[in-house]
Amino acid sequence: MKLQTVTRFFELTEQFKTDEADYAQILHPEIEQTEFPNALTPQLTVSDRELLFKRMPGGRKLLSSQKYDIQHTYEAGNTLIAEVVWSAVVAVDAGAFKAGQELKAYFCCVFEFKDNLIHRQRNYDCFERFQ
Repeated sequence: MKLQTVTRFFELTEQFKTDEADYAQILHPEIEQTEFPNALTPQLTVSDRELLFKRMPGGRKLLSSQKYDIQHTYEAGNTLIAEVVWSAVVAVDAGAFKAGQELKAYFCCVFEFKDNLIHRQRNYDCFERFQ
């Protein structure tokens, strides 16, 4: 059940879905997402449900496509940990990014569940060097 929920979350995210209704069956109303500092997010960022949905359109503005490829998962109690390879193509020139540029990163995502929904998510993202 947890793996199906996480897989659906990644499917919606890679399709740039931003409608809260699409996530109703997978995200807990009290969702909290923590993104640890990385090449794109220089400071620890904690998003509640409202902020999470406000941040979602940003990906669609920069990227023309993205893919989440789950490599391994580990489950214990109410927690599922996923090792994920993320790849994307930049849509527009923006800062250091150029249209058509390919991006790749390796994510370790920790999902905690409550009421069979994703309640907490922690992302540890390692990006390949931007070229």
